[in-house]
Amino acid sequence: QHRMHVEIMTFPSRSMYGGKLVASPAVAAHRLEDIDVKPDPLRDKPLWLIDTAGKDWLDERTDFEPGGSLNTMPAFQIDPSTFNSSNAERVAAEARRLLSRGLPPTEIAIIAAYSAQARRLRELLRAERAAGLEIGTVDGFQGREKEAVIVDLVRSNDAGEIGFLSNTRRMNVALTRARRFLLVIADSATLGEHPYYAAFLSYVDEIDAHGSAWSDDAEPL
Repeated sequence: QHRMHVEIMTFPSRSMYGGKLVASPAVAAHRLEDIDVKPDPLRDKPLWLIDTAGKDWLDERTDFEPGGSLNTMPAFQIDPSTFNSSNAERVAAEARRLLSRGLPPTEIAIIAAYSAQARRLRELLRAERAAGLEIGTVDGFQGREKEAVIVDLVRSNDAGEIGFLSNTRRMNVALTRARRFLLVIADSATLGEHPYYAAFLSYVDEIDAHGSAWSDDAEPL
């Protein structure tokens, strides 16, 4: 593959492709710092997880997505959509931190697991969107790539309900859009009972590529 840094590639390769993906030498070690982006000492790997477990940043449901109809909306949007206001605030802070490192907004995408969350993020990042930062759901980024991608998995609840996050093929798309930097915002306590996410959490632990929302507030650099 000719897109992802090897540390971004490895989990999708293991989980979906039997470990058969190989990174081209041209991309295997490329990083944001190679394109004159300021280093971030608190996110020093190409893949980074911010774990929100224990923060009580609980997801909520909205009854119906405005601007669509039952005949035209994807099936997952006909059901009540899910959002997480605290996650959205954190994702917005992470986007601004990335921008403060000198990465152009046109090279950043935010992928939200739910359309209701994408809508909230668009409201929080209006100026950044006007400058070229993209925010959407998984389906809108199929076949595309950006230098840096933030993935918001949204779900956080005491029942461990993850809804259509159990569709691992869609999640694989989200986790394979980034070229040089992938930041994932997720609640390990909510997602960790599912084998796919348990394996992802194990991988980020293996490469020591995780931080906690408890200890890091994502101020701009």
